[in-house]
Amino acid sequence: MNSEEAKRLLEVFRAGGADMEDPRFAEALLQTERDRELGRWFEDQRRFDQQFAEGVKTISVPTDLRDSILAQRKVVRFSRWAQWRARAAVAASFVVLAVGGGVLATNKPAQFTEFRAELIDQAWDGGAHLDFESSDPKKIQRWLVQNDASASFSLPDGLKDAHLIGCKLVETDGLRVPMLCLTDGTRHMHLFLVDGLQLAHMPASDKPDFEKCGVWRTASWQQGGTTYVLTGMKYQTFVNKFRKGGRWTMSG
Repeated sequence: MNSEEAKRLLEVFRAGGADMEDPRFAEALLQTERDRELGRWFEDQRRFDQQFAEGVKTISVPTDLRDSILAQRKVVRFSRWAQWRARAAVAASFVVLAVGGGVLATNKPAQFTEFRAELIDQAWDGGAHLDFESSDPKKIQRWLVQNDASASFSLPDGLKDAHLIGCKLVETDGLRVPMLCLTDGTRHMHLFLVDGLQLAHMPASDKPDFEKCGVWRTASWQQGGTTYVLTGMKYQTFVNKFRKGGRWTMSG
C-alpha cells in the first residue's frame, strides 16, 4: 500500500471502532509511520475529527427536524459510506454556523502544507508570469522596496550559478510573497521567499522538506527567518547542489 492509497482509506477511519480490527486499516496506519508527511496529515485529520465531534455535541436538534424530513416524501437508499457523508455534511453546516469566528469557520491555512499549496496555486492565477523583469538582484530588491514587499533576500549557494530572470509578487493569506524566476540549463524554476512565517509543521532549517504539490515537485526549508520554497528543480539535481560532504548546505 502506498501513501496515496493509505490516505484515501484513512479519510474514513473510525478511531476506536471496528476499523481498528481491519487489516487494511492496520496497513494504512503502518504507512503513516513510514511516511512523515502522511503521518502529519493523519494527525491533523484526527485533530479535526475531534473538534468536529465536540462541535456537534453542542448542537441542539430542531424539534421539527423529523417532520421536515418526512414532508419531503423522498426515500433515498444510501450506501453506508454515502449515509455517513450526508450526515457529516449536514452536521458540518451547523457546526460552521455555531462556531462563528472559530477554527472551523476560517479558510486561513493552519499548517505549512496548506500554505505552500495555496502559494503555488496563486502563482499560476492566469495573470502575468512576471511583474518585473531583470537579471540584476539589486534592481529586483529596489523594485520590491517600491512595492512594499520584503527585499532582504539572497540566493542560496546552490542556486548562485542559476540565471535570474525577474520576479513576481504572489498575494496569499494576507501576505505579499516575492517569487524569483530563474533558469538553470533547461530547467525553469521558481523560488518563493517568505519572511517570518509561523505555521504548524514548518520545514526544518538544517534539511529540506521534499513534497509533490499538484504537478510540482517542491523543496522547502528555513534559513535566517526566511522560508524558502523551490519548484522546478529535479530532486537529484537539488541534492547534488545542496548536499556536500554528507551535509545539507541550505545557506542563502
